[in-house]
Amino acid sequence: MMILKGMNNMNKSFQKLRKSFTCLVFVTALIMSAASGVDARKLTTELAPGYENVPFVPEKAFVSIELAESKNYPGMADTAEVRNEFEKLEVAANSALIIKNSPGHGEHAAKILPYLKKSEQMIDSAKLRVIARMKKLELITKSGNKEYAEFYKNIVTAPVAFMIGQNPGQGGSQATRNMHLFFKDGTYYFFNGYINLNSLEGYYQLIDRINNDTLDICSAHENAHGIMFDMYGAEKYKIKNGCLSTSGHDGPVISDRALAFIEGWAEAFEALYGPTNPIFNFSEAEREKYGISEFQYTRQDPVRRDRYIWQNYKVKNGLLKNGLQIIATEGAIASQFYDIFTSRVIKNAFTKSVALMYNYKPADFVEFLNAWVKDNPEDRNVLYRIFLENTNYATASNESRRLYADYYQAKLKYVQKQLEEAKFREIKNKWLAFKEALFADVMKTGNIGANVGPDLWLDFPAKKQRINLSTITSEYFAHLKLANLSNEDIATFIKAREAMGVLTGTSAVETLRTILGAEKADAVINANGLSDLK
Repeated sequence: MMILKGMNNMNKSFQKLRKSFTCLVFVTALIMSAASGVDARKLTTELAPGYENVPFVPEKAFVSIELAESKNYPGMADTAEVRNEFEKLEVAANSALIIKNSPGHGEHAAKILPYLKKSEQMIDSAKLRVIARMKKLELITKSGNKEYAEFYKNIVTAPVAFMIGQNPGQGGSQATRNMHLFFKDGTYYFFNGYINLNSLEGYYQLIDRINNDTLDICSAHENAHGIMFDMYGAEKYKIKNGCLSTSGHDGPVISDRALAFIEGWAEAFEALYGPTNPIFNFSEAEREKYGISEFQYTRQDPVRRDRYIWQNYKVKNGLLKNGLQIIATEGAIASQFYDIFTSRVIKNAFTKSVALMYNYKPADFVEFLNAWVKDNPEDRNVLYRIFLENTNYATASNESRRLYADYYQAKLKYVQKQLEEAKFREIKNKWLAFKEALFADVMKTGNIGANVGPDLWLDFPAKKQRINLSTITSEYFAHLKLANLSNEDIATFIKAREAMGVLTGTSAVETLRTILGAEKADAVINANGLSDLK
């Protein structure tokens, strides 16, 4: 979900800005194309070569829905039974809520679908969803399951379903409820999810997001979730059940492996489409002036510049998150997907990605990469290089975090003429030699996650929180206000973890006892009712 603040009185200003920035948009797109090999204005042909002529009709690609009220039970929705064995592979339940066509709710709902049908970005996103299903059909056919293939042919061009203005407070989101829609021509679809589009009081109105032309990129984000869940089918709950974090989510937020993987995939498409809208290129002062929230900005420039591997993406000190923190940060995963998609060397990145999701159902980004290399060994060298360079090797070695920080800070001093060139070159060469030796080692072992430690979750039922000792920051630890845990205790824990790089073992409770001492740890555990998460 993306949030804009205070847009209600700025529609005319944005329309003027759109015109004045037309040249800027064009130049930005050209620069992006030259640098990466991908033109954000024609992603379908760039990301999925060979699928240019997809069976796609914009007028039929989107549908607005609402629940169909039961005739026998007013206020309740009717359900349809899922009896086909192939339908059960898609929707993971024995029944689905019956839905019907709807113009949507709210004063401006009728404007939304026409807007989306004219949006190049949303049309492109919808085409990519059809292409993903075409790839899935190819894989089903290749498996020899003719009956399943015959069934899935009818799913390939299923429309993207929107529920507009019917769930106040949810903004833009991808819901994962089983839905059943009949059409007048006799066709019907089982959906394993739909896109919620709602205004958020005090943040934005849908009409404003149409006027400043950001609703399509928000919708493309949610549709990317739909692409992923199409590939996982009934097994989407395998990855959803891995979302254990209670810390919320956003580009820089450390959540968990599964949520970062899910959101990082979707946010990569925002970063790809973003340069087509000049408001995403505003300076911080301009964003404040026009009420563009940090929430929306964080899906753009910081993603394209790989900033979310840093402990604080706004502070230029070269201090990196640890390996697991990076894997659990959606903005960092979005950067990885963005760099893979825009690579000049990796071919067919999109269709390879969705094929891996269908074949392997990876639960996090490391599993995704391992599956990629297994199926596409020709990409091994460049894929590892993208991943390791864009994480500055923090996932492979804790020492790389220290050496990179030394190099980064030395570079700043050298540029500011506070460090002699000879000393700077010495520090730089030490970093370069270390990472090249590390890359050679990873190419031999394939262990890209040697410094990605295990998840060590504590259950904190009193506040309905879960705490991952492997990733928690000192700030969030302090925010929880655990009884008997002082700021000094937090500092002791974080310092010990930083030195180790990777926490070992399988018990969060025992890890806390090891670092803080049994007496102190037990006082914290008992006072707060903490336990290992089962």
